[in-house]
Amino acid sequence: MELRQLKTFVTTAKLLSFTKAANALGYAQSTITNQIQTLEAELGTMLFERLNKQIKLTNDGEQLYIYASQILKLTAEAKDQLTSSPLARSSLTIGTAESLCTHRLPEVFQTYRTRYPNVKINLRFDTYNDYQAHLRKNTIDILLFLGVTCSETDLINHVLFEEPMAVVAAPGHPLTEKDQVTPHDISGQALILTGAGCNYRQLFESMLTQAGVKPSSILEVSSIEVIKKFICDGWGISLLPLVAVHQEIAADQLIALPWTGPAFDIKAQLIYHKDKWISPALQAFIDVTFEKLKS
Repeated sequence: MELRQLKTFVTTAKLLSFTKAANALGYAQSTITNQIQTLEAELGTMLFERLNKQIKLTNDGEQLYIYASQILKLTAEAKDQLTSSPLARSSLTIGTAESLCTHRLPEVFQTYRTRYPNVKINLRFDTYNDYQAHLRKNTIDILLFLGVTCSETDLINHVLFEEPMAVVAAPGHPLTEKDQVTPHDISGQALILTGAGCNYRQLFESMLTQAGVKPSSILEVSSIEVIKKFICDGWGISLLPLVAVHQEIAADQLIALPWTGPAFDIKAQLIYHKDKWISPALQAFIDVTFEKLKS
């Protein structure tokens, strides 16, 4: 296998078209076809199904796509490492949570961009379960997320700080009249929660399940800003990072309920794969993050 063949394969797999791949790479279509056929002959398997001028990856093709993407990414990283400037033409793909990105990371990004203006930063928002897969596939370089302390043995975890959480409701909600709110008080209440893969949502639901509590309904919303709007409109209550709602609490638009249930113990964490190559750009980002956020 040659790198040019892998690049042709990955480009074709992304575009699902030999013609579009030829245009993107500046090759004749016959060159694309020949390179794919050579690769299939070497591997002894079909990489694409071809039917009525349409193509799609076979199961073997999907497996090769994962490895080929990693090979090309590592090749690009190697070129970056061997250039005259360690950070020249570098890029980072960072997975993170919306509330961290909005309220905790701006100073980190500003400092990093000031010191290393040539590094391209790509931000990716997803669920923690998806992030673990991305780290293992090397499709993100590093993860900054909120949740219970990561215990995966193949992931390196640095706890940055504890993130205070708040169970919040609109002014006038019946629970705002209580001196204490426990999981049992959530019984029969309407909840507005983050996506199913959100770590602190899973913790909250686990607490309620252990207490034998069933809410009247759950509205799942991926955006914290939309969740806050719905709470203010009286649609229900939610569990959110305190930093994401402190302005609304200060303005009396939301009320932090006096939660006396189990502690949430949510941590902001920096995570990367144990076998991840720590490029100069990535090491610099880790250093800036520790400088600005680590307790």
